[in-house]
Amino acid sequence: MIRDKSQPWLWALLINVALAQASIYVMRPMITYRALENGATGYEVGAIAAIYALVPLLVAVQMGRWVGRIGEIPLLFAGCISFIAIGVAFAFLNNIYAIAATTALAGIAHLSNVAASQAMVASRSPRELQDQNFGYFSFSTSMGHAFGPMLGGVIAGSSGVLPRSSSSAFVFAAILAMLALLPFLLFKGIKEVKSQEERDAASSIKARNVLKRPGIKPAIWTSLVVASTNDVLVVILPLVGTELGINPVVIGAILSIRSIAAMISRFSLGRLTKRFGSANVMNYSILISAIFLFLSVFATTEITLGVVMAIIGFLLGIGQPLTMSIVSKKTPIEERAMAISIRLFGNRLGQFLVPLGAGALTAPFGSAAVFVGLAALIASAGVVSVTTLSDDEL
Repeated sequence: MIRDKSQPWLWALLINVALAQASIYVMRPMITYRALENGATGYEVGAIAAIYALVPLLVAVQMGRWVGRIGEIPLLFAGCISFIAIGVAFAFLNNIYAIAATTALAGIAHLSNVAASQAMVASRSPRELQDQNFGYFSFSTSMGHAFGPMLGGVIAGSSGVLPRSSSSAFVFAAILAMLALLPFLLFKGIKEVKSQEERDAASSIKARNVLKRPGIKPAIWTSLVVASTNDVLVVILPLVGTELGINPVVIGAILSIRSIAAMISRFSLGRLTKRFGSANVMNYSILISAIFLFLSVFATTEITLGVVMAIIGFLLGIGQPLTMSIVSKKTPIEERAMAISIRLFGNRLGQFLVPLGAGALTAPFGSAAVFVGLAALIASAGVVSVTTLSDDEL
């Protein structure tokens, strides 16, 4: 997969990312189920999902400065250690407010891990390998997303439409986070590559100056929409399952199928963009995914829901690595940690607002109405992408 054997950091990072993302994606659906076990309404489920993004939203830009000043590896470790503590804590929580508060902490830990890992790819990858390495990075992310919910669902078991033991799944998530630390302990010679001068410069970068660079704002909007849509799908599908009478193990499998499809598209991203062009791949994937999100309203069985989610997963899997690459290519190295954090700020903003809207739609119209709202949101990103993105600029 990775032909450059002189870059052990990339192997270590990909293993870390896969395990860390598996850890948080064991927890995310289980947080929804734990809330439902404690009497949460559909609106409260949406609010808890929004809280996951709210507190990180407040520190996202500052996180860019921390990554630039402190370095990537320390913040990767901080995120994983936090996952361990949070997984253990969730195993004992049975109060809606405590669940919401711990969900906010999980969002900060996730932000730390993601901001540091994306900055690592951006700062250490040559320009000609940006698309490829971000594709591999996103592939590892999808691997965690794929196996996390599936393994979590199996370990938690099923008692009707709710898990038999969500606590077991949370403990398993903590174990995965512990394993995610091992690559950076086993791979020797992985050091920070930035000089002290570059760190000092990165800590003083202004967000508004980064935003003025051409192409950054459209990339952030596209990333926001794709990220929030994927996030809502993770938390809304368990609710869809309860309404349709689909048990948690099957819902976990459908979430995994969606992520496996995203893995396929991300692993193939380098070949796809070389053949069709980055702009065409981005534009068509977003617009076609909007159509299938709308069609999800009519997917009322395990098979049809699984098929539609697989197609959506493949198409939406393309947007995130390409927006990462765009943001990285359009900024100098000292600004990349900040640019990536601004992009993550946009993602968290969407992940805060969109679940609130999804919860508001669920209350009067049912969970299927969320698919219509997501289809409209993704279509808006498609319009922005088509009107602003050109292969000549990439």
